[in-house]
Amino acid sequence: MGEEWRRGWHPEFAQDTPQEGSVLVVGSGPAGLEAARALGKRGYQVMLAEAELEIGGRVTREASLPGMSEYIRVRDYREQALKNMLNVDIFRDSKMTAQDVFDTEVDHVCIATGSTWRRECFDDETFYSIAEGDARARVFTPDDIMNGKLPDGPTLIFDQDNYYMAGVIAERVRQDGHEGIYATEADSVSSWAGNTSERWRVRTHMTKLGIKIETAQSLTHFDGQTATLECAYGGGEKQVQVTNIVLVTSRAPNDALYHEILDHAGGAPLPFTLTRIGDAEAPAIIAAAVYAGHRYARELDTEVDIDVPLMHDRVDVGAQPGTVAPARWK
Repeated sequence: MGEEWRRGWHPEFAQDTPQEGSVLVVGSGPAGLEAARALGKRGYQVMLAEAELEIGGRVTREASLPGMSEYIRVRDYREQALKNMLNVDIFRDSKMTAQDVFDTEVDHVCIATGSTWRRECFDDETFYSIAEGDARARVFTPDDIMNGKLPDGPTLIFDQDNYYMAGVIAERVRQDGHEGIYATEADSVSSWAGNTSERWRVRTHMTKLGIKIETAQSLTHFDGQTATLECAYGGGEKQVQVTNIVLVTSRAPNDALYHEILDHAGGAPLPFTLTRIGDAEAPAIIAAAVYAGHRYARELDTEVDIDVPLMHDRVDVGAQPGTVAPARWK
């Protein structure tokens, strides 16, 4: 995201470790993998614990969706780098408890356990359910789709995330031959993707696939056969005949282990530093998770002056073509 330059970092070079130390990184998603890689480059003894047999977390899961295969490079690059580091050990199929963490007797613990998609909508104030009774079994999340639990029949994909995920899920539904309807409260398909110049590609692709689009519509209720949409501008309600809903709304941090560790200590000082990073702290995009992992590794055991400003560009709008702006403006 360009933050390496702004902070004076180089992705391939790291400062020497100021002191000997060991680190346990729990979770091998984009944040955990990058934290382990960068910590290994600094010379720490690193243990990377992953609850599943396969590492990569959300990267591995999302790369299985239509059009997302190239994202696997985020995992593959770091997995290969870790294989070449004798000071980094990867423990697969190793779900950690608080007692397990204490038993490692490390100096630092980094919780990078990711997040889970919510089965709820959000109205800017509270989370709310849109289905009751048997209809709740027909409400899916992106995690369900990535786990192989797929809807059968006409499906409404409701987007409050507004980036790439809802469009990808809609395409996955269409791959199985089911009718797909994309709905969002925003005025445009994948509105946040306008920041990355991807929005026009998403909506053009969905149109080619025959996915119907409903914008400026909030989802208020689903009874298993009918979804009720309400116009964001007060234009009344609309009934859509579908048998499934996929909610692409928001994600909740998987931070139970972090709190379990604090509770296990019973208020006593921890024998190690404890930090949450990435989606386990604040769910965001994959690039932000990688950045969080790298920042944790860079700043561990260092003094960070929060008053030092980031570097930034200043453009000389008055400079003549072909001239170079003064160095102080760069």
